[in-house]
Amino acid sequence: MILLQETTIQITKSETVFDIILKGGWILVPIVLLSLTALYFIVERYLLFHSYRSIDKKLIDSICEKIKNKDYNKAKELAKNYTHPIGRIIEVGLDNSNRNINDIEQIMQEEAKSQIFLFEKNLGYIGSIATIAPMFGFLGTIFGVIKIFYNISLTDNISIGIIAGGLYQKMVSSAAGLTVGIIAYAGFYYLNTRIDFLVNLMERELSRVIIALKDSK
Repeated sequence: MILLQETTIQITKSETVFDIILKGGWILVPIVLLSLTALYFIVERYLLFHSYRSIDKKLIDSICEKIKNKDYNKAKELAKNYTHPIGRIIEVGLDNSNRNINDIEQIMQEEAKSQIFLFEKNLGYIGSIATIAPMFGFLGTIFGVIKIFYNISLTDNISIGIIAGGLYQKMVSSAAGLTVGIIAYAGFYYLNTRIDFLVNLMERELSRVIIALKDSK
């Protein structure tokens, strides 16, 4: 006769996401700092690019009209008061309106490069974080493995309870590092596409100014 005995399974209190995250260990501190830094730069650049998303074409029309009428001072004043980077590029060109058109065009191109450099400010940090954050996650994985073997060496016992702490640290740190890296890379790629859009937008409007300068010579 086979006796079937009831076994009572005790269900312990489930852990919250925050409790699990804490098991990632100290390596999560630099990962969190990297995530906050990346988010700050992404938001800061996004807001800046969003403010430059359009150019006042009526203002450019007015500047071109003044240039064609050889009223360079008035055209320069309009450009100077315009807060968009294209205003600075036009202003620099008109500062040299007494030069030949090839020199003016070259000067404006150099200023345009300077403005694009300002667009790219802080993008290097975001790109670096996209690379560094997963490496911190991998470092946490190494520490987790070390913790597992250290606990086994102390207890001489290979059980789930012994290795669980190290496994938590491995998985949480890896997931955190990869998540931050993905977010930073996505932000870096998106912001670069916005720069390309802004550059193309300015080039179209600057070509009109160059044509007006050629007509005025």
